[in-house]
Amino acid sequence: MLKKIRFIKNFGIYKDVKINDDQCFYQFNLIYGFNYSGKTTLSRIFRAMQVGELPDGFKDGSFEVERYNSSIINSSSFQKIEYLRVFNSDYVAKNVNFNESSVHPVLIVGEKNIELEEELQKLQYLSDEKKQEAIENNRLAQEKDKERNLRLTTVGRAVTQLNILGTSNFNSIGVRTMLPAVSPEDLKTAEELSSLIDLAKSRPFSRVQKASIIVPNINSVLDEIREILRTSVTRMTINALDENIKLRRWIEQGIEYHENYTTCQFCQNEIHTKRLEDLNSYFSESYKDLSQRISNVIENLRSMSISSIFPKSIDLYPDLQRDFDNLKDEIFNLNKILDEVKGDLIKVVSRKKENMSEEVFFDLSGYYIPDSSDLLRRINSIIEEHNIRIDNHSTEKMRAIEQIKRHYVYQESQDYDHIKASEDYNNFLKLYKKAEEEESKANSRIIEIKAELNNTKQGAENLNINLRQYFGKTDIEIRVENNFYKFIRENKEAKYLSDGERTAIAFAYFVTQLEEDALKNTKPIIYLDDPISSLDSNHIYNVLGIIKNKFNHNKVKQLFISTHNFEFFNLVKMWMSYYKEKQGVEKRTQYFLINRTGSQSQINHLPDLLKDHRSEYAYLISKVKEAVENPKEFEAIAVQSYIRKIMESYFLFRFNKAEFRKKGIDFIAENFLDGIPDAEVNSNILYEYMNEKCHSKSILLGNQFSEAAHPQIVQVWDIIVNALQVNDNPHYIAYYQ
Repeated sequence: MLKKIRFIKNFGIYKDVKINDDQCFYQFNLIYGFNYSGKTTLSRIFRAMQVGELPDGFKDGSFEVERYNSSIINSSSFQKIEYLRVFNSDYVAKNVNFNESSVHPVLIVGEKNIELEEELQKLQYLSDEKKQEAIENNRLAQEKDKERNLRLTTVGRAVTQLNILGTSNFNSIGVRTMLPAVSPEDLKTAEELSSLIDLAKSRPFSRVQKASIIVPNINSVLDEIREILRTSVTRMTINALDENIKLRRWIEQGIEYHENYTTCQFCQNEIHTKRLEDLNSYFSESYKDLSQRISNVIENLRSMSISSIFPKSIDLYPDLQRDFDNLKDEIFNLNKILDEVKGDLIKVVSRKKENMSEEVFFDLSGYYIPDSSDLLRRINSIIEEHNIRIDNHSTEKMRAIEQIKRHYVYQESQDYDHIKASEDYNNFLKLYKKAEEEESKANSRIIEIKAELNNTKQGAENLNINLRQYFGKTDIEIRVENNFYKFIRENKEAKYLSDGERTAIAFAYFVTQLEEDALKNTKPIIYLDDPISSLDSNHIYNVLGIIKNKFNHNKVKQLFISTHNFEFFNLVKMWMSYYKEKQGVEKRTQYFLINRTGSQSQINHLPDLLKDHRSEYAYLISKVKEAVENPKEFEAIAVQSYIRKIMESYFLFRFNKAEFRKKGIDFIAENFLDGIPDAEVNSNILYEYMNEKCHSKSILLGNQFSEAAHPQIVQVWDIIVNALQVNDNPHYIAYYQ
């Protein structure tokens, strides 16, 4: 159940409405309001909750409605309430069509039947046409598909005949699946294709050991060279040896050789002791030691080399061999760098041997061997890839087979335009399906039309039952004549319907639709907005009978009724008061008044004057009194309407007259102002005010009291009150004092 409206903003006449906590909806809710107060706009809020969207013209409006289960219905994101049904002017416009005396969808008039028959003939012709069109396009699609499949099968057979697939196969489905994915990169040379076929047929290769690269540690030699260069030795000076390096080297070697000889082995002359002492002094022990260290370093440098161990490239998968050989060639670059460093270092220490008495500065920064770890990593990654393939030889074979397939499929894509063939096939297939769907749609509509033509008479009978049963309209019926459905009044064709008759038929259809709705086993929420519009008093009682029968407490979850008709309002109020007074169902009925002030309306509790009395007369008098005292709270046009209604009611029950003037006779001066001074002048003031002012166009817009309007209303009200006080004092005391 709906508990209350929390707020309404910018929804038509409701600019900014906030409902008090005590203004809750109950099972039965009666809403009263004058014309243009906002009753229909309020019904549109309920209609929006029924259909799940805001009506046209109200997209900027918003509202929130609270349910009794504490859930909130918000206009910004709400879903339709399946069990809510609203009868208002929008419902009439959407569901009932009175053009040419027809009602839609319950009734179909003769003109519509003719249209349906014509549509039926066209649809039958269209159905046959689309059937033939579907057959032809299906034939063309199948032919194109057969042509394409034959080529795809040929490709699959060519791959199969290579004897590389084992127990698997490569058919037209596999070729079709692969076609969109191939590219020019899939085309292989004859040599590449042969290698792939060999791999696809081959047995597994053998695993190979990882490569190793051993680079000599030159840092220790560099440290020794630095020490040698920093070492200096002193010796006896022999000019001839200092000036002749070759002689010095020859003498130095000769001393060692003649260590145990007294005769020169070269010239056989005696070696004098003094000469030997001089030479040994020249070549001292420290000199010899440093010289030996230099010789050792040079020998060590010459022996240094880079050693490596690699598998044979032929032992690797063919596609890995080229990269492997290229990386192996980089070892030669490392050796070349090592030889250059060795040569430079040998030159450095050799120069030291020629001048061992001086210390030499040595900068190590220019002597290094590049790191071989990255090269070794790249080489071993190829070897590792090879070994992984060995471990997954079947995968490698499958990869080769896949490449072979893609080669043949790509060749086929260049020999035959499969994309164009596929487009042709799909186009034929789309045309076939479209024609088939159009044929099916036409056939479905044919069935609907035939069913509609067969059921229109029953639809008219159902509506006639409601018209006769609830509205007493035995003089009007819906009759089928020569496939034309016409409204008959007093056995004559009715060319037009009155507004009251239209309201009756619309509401009868609402009731009929509700009975035939999917809500047969669910209590609905019903909102009725002025279901008696333009009906006379007799029909008002009949409408109330329908409501009491169809929408009582056992039939509905909630009922909302809004009206501007005070007679109908009182009848509904009397009926609803039964539920309020019945024991055990307190707070079952709620009453509201829609009160318009200026350009906006508010929803308030129904005043006690309207709730506790059956006459609108006393309420209108109280409203005029309030307007005289507080003009800013009222519309000038609304107050003028109140005064006219007060005078109409008084004239009817006091003088039994429904008009103020007729054929030049002034009933106001003659009856109401009888014996009052200036009766004719005051009568003209009242008549002009009630007629010219009250029926001005501004009633649609509403005008606030102006400084000029308030004195005029005070003047008119004083005339009325004074006349009643003089001519009908008991009535004045009862209502006006």
